[in-house]
Amino acid sequence: MEASVRQLTLTINGRQITAPAGETVLQTALRHGISIPHLCTHPNLPPFGACRMCIVEIDGLRGYPASCSTPATEGMVVRTDTPTLQNLRRSVLELILAEHPSACLVCDKRELCEKYRPKPDKAGRTTGCNTCNNKQVCEIRDLSESIGLTSLPYVPFYRHLPVQRSEPFIRRDLNLCILCGRCVRICKHQHGLATIDYVARGSRTYVGTAFGRSLREAGCTFCGSCVDVCPTGSLAERYAKWYGGGEGSSETTCILCDAGCAIRVVRDKDRAVTARAINEGVPICVLGRFGIPPFLGGKDRLRVPRVRYGLVLREVGWETAIARARERLQTFTGDSFALVCETTASLEDRHVFGRFTGEVMKSSHLIEVTPDACGKSRADLPAGVKAAWLMGKFVEAGKLAGIELLILQDCYPGPLDGLAEISFPAAVLAEIDGTVSQNGDFLALRRACLPPGFARPDWSIVADVARALGATGFTYKSTQAVATEAGLQPGRLRVERGEAPPAAMDPRKRWTHFRGHNLEEKVIGLTLL
Repeated sequence: MEASVRQLTLTINGRQITAPAGETVLQTALRHGISIPHLCTHPNLPPFGACRMCIVEIDGLRGYPASCSTPATEGMVVRTDTPTLQNLRRSVLELILAEHPSACLVCDKRELCEKYRPKPDKAGRTTGCNTCNNKQVCEIRDLSESIGLTSLPYVPFYRHLPVQRSEPFIRRDLNLCILCGRCVRICKHQHGLATIDYVARGSRTYVGTAFGRSLREAGCTFCGSCVDVCPTGSLAERYAKWYGGGEGSSETTCILCDAGCAIRVVRDKDRAVTARAINEGVPICVLGRFGIPPFLGGKDRLRVPRVRYGLVLREVGWETAIARARERLQTFTGDSFALVCETTASLEDRHVFGRFTGEVMKSSHLIEVTPDACGKSRADLPAGVKAAWLMGKFVEAGKLAGIELLILQDCYPGPLDGLAEISFPAAVLAEIDGTVSQNGDFLALRRACLPPGFARPDWSIVADVARALGATGFTYKSTQAVATEAGLQPGRLRVERGEAPPAAMDPRKRWTHFRGHNLEEKVIGLTLL
């Protein structure tokens, strides 16, 4: 049995509270709901004590120690909000803002501006809060409000540094940087190396790479941790920078490799705009951090069912597409039919696929393909198969010569479209809920956003075709109904991870394909890696 952690008793602002040994004064105060302004510290970083915003007064100690790096001790008496501390913090913040576009923070029209212009105007360069992509989640704005900053004694100096837009996934505007060091420290803390660091000295200091190289050349893995900890928007995600905090979020599992990282997907108007690790203390790979929203939001996504008329796949309604599938499939029962899917499909999908193949089509050819180390899946159809239903690009066109009926169910068009008679649009990734099996673990998928157009979950489409063919028992109303029938227990989220997945430390180890599609073709930033 582990020994219990020794509890300390201290006093903060006249309030007697307890703290476990080893906890800092700032951690203790925040845990007990006592606010202390702070900037350079972050929950995912060790104490640093550089910005001096979190200074406090402690009986028996000279000066004003930083609460983020001062351990709590037995009998300590702390004051966090005396007039002297307020003046010192205000002076520190004024110096920090001397080289940060800060006119909006002290503008006497700020309240009216916030009322009638709550979201920032899109602009190529940030000159104030009204043109800042980080406006809705900016820590500097919150800090200035809590301290009561109303004026600046210094004439602001704009550094006129070029905005760096050539990197994949990340835009850097060093004119917004306040040199808090969070990005530098998180890179060293999580990866053990300094892809970025302080460059030059004095007033010329900035955060950059050695010899002015690009992030790619400097060995950045594009895990996005630096973006996540940046308090000002100096580092911003290119795809999601104008969405702020979004309109809502859901927690789900990333299935773009077998690591199964738990992620939080943020949506805006039911569209996925960004994703990040739930446990931000451990980095995730570039696909989990930056790949999912652009993949889901691709302009080429399949949105409407299509049926072949002559040489052309024409868009039709679901009723027409289901009717065509019923008409054509009923002549291919037995082992002349095969359904091909990946093992990355949800267990609910695979349960319905299995029932449809065995019970409805009377076939033994349910082919579940396991992706290789790159996420690629390849399958061969058994001899005698005349009708195939593919849930992705898993069979080469040259091996479909003898097929009389090809049904495609996918999220993007592909080279097999020219051979398909029916095409169904599928919802994928953060657009579905369910359970996936990875390395013997059952992980939860939770829908975070809506699919485009009329796309639907795989199991729902197959169940509709089964009912059209006269099958009974396919009247599922939800994914949970399928899970109940299949006897599936609720999956979990793999939040606690002992270490980062291999692809988070080396982007070359990431998956290159999903559902048969080359991810570089769908997520443009990947081509730059």
